[in-house]
Amino acid sequence: MRSAVPVALRAVLILVLAAASGAIVYVTHRNTRNAGAFADLSLRSTALALSAAAEGALRAGGRGEAGNVHEILSDRVVAYALIAEEDGTIRFHTNPKMAGTRLTEPGIGAWLRSGANFGRRIVLGTGVPAYEYNYVFRRRGAAPELLRIVLNTAGADRIVSDARRMWWTVGGVLALLWTAGLLLEREMARRFRLVGEMAKRERLSLIGQMTASLAHEIRNALGSVKGFAQLAAEKPGAGGGGAISAVLRGVARMESLVNELLLFSREEVYDLRPVDVGALVRDAVAADASQWSGRVDVAVPPGICAFADGEKLRRVVANGVRNGMEAMQDRGTLRVSAREEGRRVAIRIEDAGRGIPETERPLLFTPFHTTKTDGTGLGLAYSRKVVEGMGGRIELANRKEGGAVLSIVLPSAEGGARA
Repeated sequence: MRSAVPVALRAVLILVLAAASGAIVYVTHRNTRNAGAFADLSLRSTALALSAAAEGALRAGGRGEAGNVHEILSDRVVAYALIAEEDGTIRFHTNPKMAGTRLTEPGIGAWLRSGANFGRRIVLGTGVPAYEYNYVFRRRGAAPELLRIVLNTAGADRIVSDARRMWWTVGGVLALLWTAGLLLEREMARRFRLVGEMAKRERLSLIGQMTASLAHEIRNALGSVKGFAQLAAEKPGAGGGGAISAVLRGVARMESLVNELLLFSREEVYDLRPVDVGALVRDAVAADASQWSGRVDVAVPPGICAFADGEKLRRVVANGVRNGMEAMQDRGTLRVSAREEGRRVAIRIEDAGRGIPETERPLLFTPFHTTKTDGTGLGLAYSRKVVEGMGGRIELANRKEGGAVLSIVLPSAEGGARA
């Protein structure tokens, strides 16, 4: 249930971000579309008002009265205007040179008789966008006439352009919104992880205290049993020598287990200082692989130093060497190497055994989990505990060539001292 809480919060956060983003995009789209519709409506309204005013002036002033019409249509928003008869002859034009010419549009007479008014966007011959409005009017007793007003659209287009530029602002806002959301999600995940780790450490600390107390009591009792068994074995003519030897072996085994429990459960204190990795590795190999019939290949260049607790690191390396030898039994080559990786030192212990079954990988560093018949399952758990306590990390994985590799990564002497 606890693992589902961050997932649920993450889902809620994504839903909120998606809903907010959708709302912002929808409102911006509507505003942009409305701005375009408003610009077209403004142009149509302006053209219709000018057309109505020009028609009124024509009706009031008669056919030859063009002065008032020219004054009405001389507004700076008007690119040009004309009045054409049914046959297309232009009898009035804001450019006097065009008066008397004819419109070349086909079917203009039939369209004028229909009396339909309409406006449309066009592009002038100069490449400038404009709005054309065609207005049909009929004076008493006369044929229908066309009043065409062409308006400059710079002002209306500016409104649409400003509205479209809002998308850049909206894009920036959305980027900031999602960036803030992702940062918040990471902070939430970090806090949940820290809370989980603290709870886990508290449980492990309690278990460690109980284990340490129990192990001390068991060791005291074993000491008494061992002492009496040794005393009995040393007496001349004592019978049951084989049974006493079996008791002593069992006691030794239990002592080893208790010692490992005490080692794992105690609160560690680290004496961190520069450690010569080459010397440490060779010492661990000499102590633990001297009686092994296989081959150990040590490849550690001189001068590699880690910032670590030497005794604890030697114990981790020795445990890795023993595990590698046990995985290969009495044959093969165990390779131990080290190299610098920036401000880190990486130690690798590679064996050529059977590798790690996929079902076992999630449980590798779990205390008391082991595949060995006489193992305790505390070696890898202790190794992870102390390696992470020294500011490093430890991993166990399969090799492509077969076998497994234990990777121990620790701060280098230079990087650890700076930190």
